[in-house]
Amino acid sequence: MAGDDGRVKAIEDEIVRYLLKRPHAADTLRGIRQWWLSRTQADDSDEDIQRALDRLVQRGAVTTIRLADGSVVYANAKR
Repeated sequence: MAGDDGRVKAIEDEIVRYLLKRPHAADTLRGIRQWWLSRTQADDSDEDIQRALDRLVQRGAVTTIRLADGSVVYANAKR
């Protein structure tokens, strides 16, 4: 479990770095996996990426936008 937390923390850190460089970025989990994360993090599971996003939302660093089709977009909460 400690390894899982380390992976999730690494994903969180990479998302935060991405948003520092691109404060107006917004995307779905799939887009974040494809465009925001390095190849190393892109190999992580959707569950780990979701956990990282959930933790960032809980901390107030990331916000969610629910679209009409039910999909969720994640964006910098401090835009």
